[in-house]
Amino acid sequence: MPHLLLTAFHYPPEISGGVPRALLFEDFFIRRGWRVTVLTPQERDSGVKGGDILRVPLPGYLAPKKSGGATGGAGAGKSRLKSFAKKYVALPDVFAPWALAAARMALEFARNNPVDLVLTSSPPESAHWIGWRLARACGCKWLVDYRDGWTFEPHREEAKIFGRRVVERWLEKKVLRRCDWITAATRPIAEDLREKIADAGKVKFLATGYDSGVPSARGADNNYFRLMYTGRFSLSHKVRTPAVFVEGMKAALTAEADFARDFRLVLVGDYSAEEKNLWSGAPLSGCVEFMGQRPYAEALSLSAGADMLLLVTPPGLKSIATRKIFDYLKARRPVLALAEGNEAERIVAETGCGVCVSPVDSGAVAAELLRCYRLWKDRKLNAEYACEHNGLYEAEPLFQKIIGPIADSFTPAITGR
Repeated sequence: MPHLLLTAFHYPPEISGGVPRALLFEDFFIRRGWRVTVLTPQERDSGVKGGDILRVPLPGYLAPKKSGGATGGAGAGKSRLKSFAKKYVALPDVFAPWALAAARMALEFARNNPVDLVLTSSPPESAHWIGWRLARACGCKWLVDYRDGWTFEPHREEAKIFGRRVVERWLEKKVLRRCDWITAATRPIAEDLREKIADAGKVKFLATGYDSGVPSARGADNNYFRLMYTGRFSLSHKVRTPAVFVEGMKAALTAEADFARDFRLVLVGDYSAEEKNLWSGAPLSGCVEFMGQRPYAEALSLSAGADMLLLVTPPGLKSIATRKIFDYLKARRPVLALAEGNEAERIVAETGCGVCVSPVDSGAVAAELLRCYRLWKDRKLNAEYACEHNGLYEAEPLFQKIIGPIADSFTPAITGR
């Protein structure tokens, strides 16, 4: 059988936006009869979808921080040194040392376990070094996957420094020219990549989508208009904060007594102290419920039981869709999206799953909250946003269309090997 080496920096038990896409790739190839080996720093004995695990742990200085560390003195000095290295030394990102070690282990592994296809997904962009090394040394095919842009609307602040930007553009072009196929999670990223290479046909738009199945609804409460948000606000993009939504919510609570009585904002996730402070004090504290971080499946069920789901995107970044929007599409609940001129707004309009307002206009947020509340009160909210086109983003057909031909192209060669 053909053999895929799937580089999945983000993989369970980690909880992050990059995990579901890795699982969808693993599941797709497993079900098509491939052997899949997942190369990851995460600690697991076996793959979630049936693959094997090839683990390369993170170096100690890159491991997740533990509480109780030093905050001053020598600790502060080390922090400044790490900050300097992150900005001016580590290329293309701070995880390059892990990628170098992972590439060495992958090459050693491939000597006894021939690899037909290596798939590398970014961020982190350094993961593509693994594909580069294997493709050159072993002659295997290489699929590069972009969940976020690299030099287009970069998610890393240091990537915007002029000197780095020049070098990273050069590195990106090297990767794009050397690989065999490229997939991009949003249309704007795919369009940008097509402009960077001569063979634009090898770039394909592949939305992450959601896996099949409808989550069972939990936590429904007909006594309140429950708007739910799952996950972190600023984990990937520091400019994605709930501040504008908070101001709009305050205005709506002040403007209409019935709304203040019936409205509840339910937050499911791990939030920073700064984010929690935004919800403190009247009139917010009485209508905000913190449910803490929950397992992924439970969070989906809670979303399916909400009256409406909240999506917040940063302004000025047209490639942003967020992984969350596909979870919301799967939950099949109406969506209130703070999104304008980006991929998230396009998906909401395409599916008819909800309504979008400007992420910088708190007055528009207040007006839309009150309008949706009135629809809920009149029992018309579900009819207004029936979510009947959410199935456009079910992952299986999307992956079959784009990845299916790639997988099938290996069958004759493997059969005759």
